[in-house]
Amino acid sequence: MKHLGKVALLGLTVLLATGFATSTVAQEEEERVLEIGKFYPFLEGGLQITQSSYSDNWAGGDRGSIVWTAILNANAENQLSEKVNWLNTLKLAFGQTHQQSLVDGERVWDKPEKSTDLIDLETVFRFTLGAWLDPYASGRFESQFQDASDPFGRNLSLNPLKFREAVGVSRVFIDKKDEKLLSRAGFALRQTSRKIFVEAPPSDLTASESANDGGLEWITDYTNKILEDRVTWTSRLSLYQPFFYSGSDEFEALTAQQLLDAGLDSDIVDYTKALDIDWENIFSTQITKIISVQLYTRFVYDKYDNSVFPALKDNGDLKDPVTVKNAVRKAGQFKQTLAIGLTYRFL
Repeated sequence: MKHLGKVALLGLTVLLATGFATSTVAQEEEERVLEIGKFYPFLEGGLQITQSSYSDNWAGGDRGSIVWTAILNANAENQLSEKVNWLNTLKLAFGQTHQQSLVDGERVWDKPEKSTDLIDLETVFRFTLGAWLDPYASGRFESQFQDASDPFGRNLSLNPLKFREAVGVSRVFIDKKDEKLLSRAGFALRQTSRKIFVEAPPSDLTASESANDGGLEWITDYTNKILEDRVTWTSRLSLYQPFFYSGSDEFEALTAQQLLDAGLDSDIVDYTKALDIDWENIFSTQITKIISVQLYTRFVYDKYDNSVFPALKDNGDLKDPVTVKNAVRKAGQFKQTLAIGLTYRFL
């Protein structure tokens, strides 16, 4: 983990060094100027679909499928005054996969499974004082439309609810029409509310658990047009180092035998304070006004999902050891999607 953290910090340092090197060049070109009090909105929506189907007597064992994803990306920026900049960003995405199965010689469609799900809203106030570093304050809300993590197939809407507030300093290295580089570092607090099923199916009875932590965040956002301005590249590298976690006392209260019975490592409390890494990249190009191609990649390292609170029973055992065990992810997670679909920019 230490090596992985060093690699991430090295990557961030290189990115910031690139910003220093390019900021001098950028200053020689015309900088982007925002009119005070005016909103600069951006809104695009899209639908990506892949479909195939086969007759009952089709040879080869192929299965039909329908994969669809709906996306909505929006932002609105306003230079409220000479000293205050306000940026709002919204990302919504939801998609499902439908597949055929062969049952008694006939092809039937299985129940659709979720393939993409995201709700991400962030607002950032940057105090543009003309200094080398600008103070900032930010708030962020994250969730998903449908929580399908229950092993018995029960679903929960808008679960979990994640909130994050941060204050610190920021630096704009590049601010042009097609290229932007912004980095910020500060202290952040996170709160999470999660609903969990408390009884076996068919019961849908739930209870709510909350958790919180705090630490340092370092976020770098970069946008540029590459390949002769035909491809838009958007990248965000986010590092978060927790210093405290509300569930640490519960983990420390568990005996070595209780941890073993739950399938957990004896040092799991240390996982809650491991460095979190989230690196997202989007490469998109418009073939026509409404047809686009998008390559999306995301690498996440989160050794323990701090949104899962290790609640204890009266006898000291974990209430939900399965969920706690599933919150441990010792290896990094990687996601990649390549899609062609319909995308329209409204603003």
